[in-house]
Amino acid sequence: MTIKIKSITLATGIFFLLSSANGQTLADGLRFSQSINHGTARFVSMGGAFGSLGADFSSISINPAGLGVYKSSEFTFSPSFKTQKVNSTFIGLTATDNKNKLYLDNLGFVMSFKPFKKEEKGIVAYNIAFGYTRKNDYHSNSITIGSYDKYSIMDYFSTISNGKYSPLQLEPTSSYDPFNTLGAGAWEPIMAWNTWLLYNYDSGTGSYEPAIFLEDSVNYKNIISTEGGAGEFSSALGVNISNKLYLGASLGITDFNYTFNSMYAEEAKPSNPARANGDRFYSLEYKQYLETKGTGYNLKIGGIYTPIPSLRIGLAFHTPTFYSLDDAFSSSLLSDFDTSATPVYFQSNSPLGRYDYHFETPMKLIGSLAIVLQQYGLISIEIEHVYYSSMRFRRGADGDTFWDLNNQMDNAFKSVTNLKFGGEYKMGDLALRAGYAYYPSPYKSEFLNNKSNIQQLSGGIGYRTDNMSIDLAYLKTLQEIKYLFYNDSNLPEVTNKINDNKILLTLGFRF
Repeated sequence: MTIKIKSITLATGIFFLLSSANGQTLADGLRFSQSINHGTARFVSMGGAFGSLGADFSSISINPAGLGVYKSSEFTFSPSFKTQKVNSTFIGLTATDNKNKLYLDNLGFVMSFKPFKKEEKGIVAYNIAFGYTRKNDYHSNSITIGSYDKYSIMDYFSTISNGKYSPLQLEPTSSYDPFNTLGAGAWEPIMAWNTWLLYNYDSGTGSYEPAIFLEDSVNYKNIISTEGGAGEFSSALGVNISNKLYLGASLGITDFNYTFNSMYAEEAKPSNPARANGDRFYSLEYKQYLETKGTGYNLKIGGIYTPIPSLRIGLAFHTPTFYSLDDAFSSSLLSDFDTSATPVYFQSNSPLGRYDYHFETPMKLIGSLAIVLQQYGLISIEIEHVYYSSMRFRRGADGDTFWDLNNQMDNAFKSVTNLKFGGEYKMGDLALRAGYAYYPSPYKSEFLNNKSNIQQLSGGIGYRTDNMSIDLAYLKTLQEIKYLFYNDSNLPEVTNKINDNKILLTLGFRF
């Protein structure tokens, strides 16, 4: 083996790195767009089915008309604690990892104003609100282990390199810059060639031979850590008209941050043979890093109508959230070979790239119905229709219109109807609550995660007086997500079963 240690750290080629290992994907679009039950303890414990109820700060994020239901000013804040367990299974082997985290799910302030009048007709009250509601949480750890004798990521590197790049192109020099000429997808072949994972090149066929022999066995390990979340800062106005009709509107400013770190490793089994010259692949580590930050804005409008005191009907519309986003990304490959019984390491690093773009989440239409029995409690039902196929990437930094990716989203996603149910039973100043929410997978039937539905079970207890309230909630979230180690449809899938358990406490003060 001719030693060729290269550490590639050129500062160019940002677009090509982005388009290969860290480009925008269907999963990114869903991450920006999908939100589930978060907010105050009362809201969460009742499944988030608050679109026709109101008088809870988190209800403003669903139907801002709920702000008009307030009869007094209020300040609330909601700390929470979440524990998550992820069971990852690959070809019968299961590994478990977990993550614990403290959060602030809600901080809200409502001011209520009542016009001076004797009759409760016309505008009875108008209320304004300012505050924060957590919309998404991306903190997670997972680990996957397995063994397989049919495929290696080196086969994938070979497939994406064959017939596309010559060794000269994959060995950049100071006088030649391949990153502006090779096209999308160059960085993985560059790193694989410079770490000997693409071992030989056949100039006649233009194909690369992987360092491992066909059907040699390898042990897999994949460790993924994600962090971040999305939160919405809201300003809202709500009015109460004759205690019959409540109208509201809100402007939301969303803050988004997401960090992804992964380490994918393969280790050859001792039974794998060496090459004729004594070279033997031993192991590799492929690390990827992605950080996405951005802000967005949206508008929500809604109404609640009470034809009789015990019945409330709600309707709300959410515009898309219009995001401005920025990605930072990098990756590296490290290989280990036994050369004449001496370990030799090769490493290749991509540059740290940056790329900014815009994104539009889908529109939402929300309908809700509640039966309210003041002395005994209430039952609430909510349906939320989300047009996931309308998601759109826009205005890439290099002028990209994302035409192909947007067409892929049209073909991959469908509209779904989320269902939420909640109930509350009153016992004087005490209240017992329960809820259930179901979020169907937005993927169409032919896609890998078409059955990746989200289910939430919740419950709680609350104590309320004229001036304050204390609410406690428990929320369990269940989901199953499948993925492939790398882009090879013949590779068996990994199944992640995610189990979240969350406890929330909300303190409220009315004045």
